[in-house]
Amino acid sequence: MVDLPSATAVFLAGILTILTPCCLPMLPPLLAGGVGHRLRPVGIVAGSVVSFTAAGVATGALGSLDPDAFRLPFTVLMIGFGAVMVDDDLNAIYERYASRVAGRATSLSTTLERGSHPLASAVALGLLLGVIWLPCVGPVLGAVLAYVGTTGDLVRSGALLFVYGTGFGLPLLVVAYGGKRSGQWLRDRVLTEDRPAVLRRVAGGLLVLTGVSMLFEIDKLAMTVANGVV
Repeated sequence: MVDLPSATAVFLAGILTILTPCCLPMLPPLLAGGVGHRLRPVGIVAGSVVSFTAAGVATGALGSLDPDAFRLPFTVLMIGFGAVMVDDDLNAIYERYASRVAGRATSLSTTLERGSHPLASAVALGLLLGVIWLPCVGPVLGAVLAYVGTTGDLVRSGALLFVYGTGFGLPLLVVAYGGKRSGQWLRDRVLTEDRPAVLRRVAGGLLVLTGVSMLFEIDKLAMTVANGVV
């Protein structure tokens, strides 16, 4: 089963992913698109939730093959993605290389949108959104996938990434159906001064701390203590 702390953490991670200075300014043109349909934003969100959930199931399946063996590499990945978020130089290097992969996915999504049904193209775009925005979403998404991989539980991993996708899609729908004021309100609150960089570094620091605690199996000790108290 999915515990409330983990579900809350990945839900907030989904919201954090989309509310970045990289993603947020691209929401209005993304949701408007080249073809109009009032349910286009819903199609994009549905596609992204499906792709994230599938990634969670795949990661959980990999981790379930040998949970003890995969726990260490997944934990190291989590620490690595956290370090990318904390350090500006590492973040810049990551964005440079991730942009190359994102460019190919963008070309593919443009091809899919031509001549397709508006809703079908929206779902297809949603399926590719995680790759298209890889320079923006990669560290947080990668850390979440690394975390669920340590559980070795296929169903739990899929459920947690579904929750992550829901958090990811919520700001999309707010901007799409809340009008210009909602989008402007988000930009004014999130993109002012140095808030985005501070938020990224704090989130990265939390990921590093979480990874280090898992590296020394402090999470297992805490769970054992909690179960004993209950």
